[in-house]
Amino acid sequence: MTTSKLSHVISSAAVAALLVACGGASKGSGLGKGGSVPPPPPVVVKNDVAPGKVEPKREISKDARKDYEAAMVSFMQSDKAAWNESSCRGSADRFDAVAREHPDLVEAQFMVGLSYHRCNLTKEAEAAYQQASRMKGDPTKIALALSNLGELYYRAGKLDGARQYWDSAIKANGKLIAARINVATLELEQMRKIGDKSPEWKKLEEDARFNLSNVLGVESDSFQAYTVYGLVYMEGYQKNKNRLDLAKLLLDEAKKRNEKFPPLQNAYGLYYMRKGALSLALQNFQAAVEGDPKFIEARMNVGLTTLGFRNYPVSKEQFEKVIELDAKRYDAYIGLGAALRGLKDLDGAEAQYKKAKDLDPRRGEAYYNLGVLYKDFRASKQDDLKASLGTYGTAKDYFRQFLDKLGDESDKAEAKAQVTLIDKTTAQIEKFIKNQANQPAPPPAPAGAAPAGAAPAGAAPAGVAPAGAAPAGAAPAAGATPPPKK
Repeated sequence: MTTSKLSHVISSAAVAALLVACGGASKGSGLGKGGSVPPPPPVVVKNDVAPGKVEPKREISKDARKDYEAAMVSFMQSDKAAWNESSCRGSADRFDAVAREHPDLVEAQFMVGLSYHRCNLTKEAEAAYQQASRMKGDPTKIALALSNLGELYYRAGKLDGARQYWDSAIKANGKLIAARINVATLELEQMRKIGDKSPEWKKLEEDARFNLSNVLGVESDSFQAYTVYGLVYMEGYQKNKNRLDLAKLLLDEAKKRNEKFPPLQNAYGLYYMRKGALSLALQNFQAAVEGDPKFIEARMNVGLTTLGFRNYPVSKEQFEKVIELDAKRYDAYIGLGAALRGLKDLDGAEAQYKKAKDLDPRRGEAYYNLGVLYKDFRASKQDDLKASLGTYGTAKDYFRQFLDKLGDESDKAEAKAQVTLIDKTTAQIEKFIKNQANQPAPPPAPAGAAPAGAAPAGAAPAGVAPAGAAPAGAAPAAGATPPPKK
């Protein structure tokens, strides 16, 4: 286990960034801490159309169409420019007015949610999407509302709830691209968590590939689908190196369609990491950050890669920016601590590790890094041996606490080895201190003897020239050759 305890972050990067949106939480919301999400509404699949007959065309009045199109023009203008809270709320208000004037126009209600969603006003977006998902009207827009609710719940950490809504969206419209990509993305994340040794891993991979193949069957130019597909094939490459070749082909297909897609750049970075080409990986991670400065996973990967290169100032800058974007990003505090430790700021490193520990006491990385900090960077540098015993004791306590936290068994075995090493070191120190204390006192000096190091009687003190001698550096005697100048 590396002392930074962050290698797993790179392997799971860009999962959240690849989620596709289709275009303090309130009561009944699924965005609050803990708890579950509201159940999705029953999906009504129309099977009542007689064979050979066409389903009646849905009629929309001219006034409704005109009002909706006027609001849509404003939305598209903001989409081309830059959204801010004012423009998002203004767009939502315009569509809300259309929805109130034409209650059957589910399209307008969906756009209310999407307008809020553009500015990450999640509480308002959730309420609007929930209302749209329970209306009658265009089944595609209802499915889109369900899909976007799944995306909101995923980002709130409600993974089971997100999957419920995405499955409902696909049931309502099997050709819905966003929901299928998001399900595949969620399955990719689960594949990474359980590892390819689990029998469930193969099922997850097959279902992810099924969903992505369906997307490409509907939209062959979906660079998002190609990107996720490439990431799926990167998993399990340790057993089958050919998977990396297939992953590269899929990423190259995405590149043909949108070369500057930031999650694609990040995916290329992951590919090159697996190939051992760290400089190329860093270039792609940096390109992803340039393309989207708020792309947290790409910033994390730049920070981790530069940490490996010991470019601590750049690494520190990246982790600080991640924390600015997401103050609850546990791994960023661990990374920042490692960067500060590399910059010899041990107090700063300790403060960051403790922030991570307070953020999620169940995880073990902070405890392990605190143990390393006290053992290798504090105790081993202390001149006072008695004081170092207490510092080693603190390190040992942190390693022991790590053993009770979430972590890999291999990492826990390493922590046990560290505890054993500390015990040996402290035993040696205690023995040395004891031996020193048992040493007999030196015999007193004989009466009249000159103190150690004193000059003999009549001799000039050390460093003082005898009378008549030329002082050091004095000019040479006339006619003598001066020494050469260096």
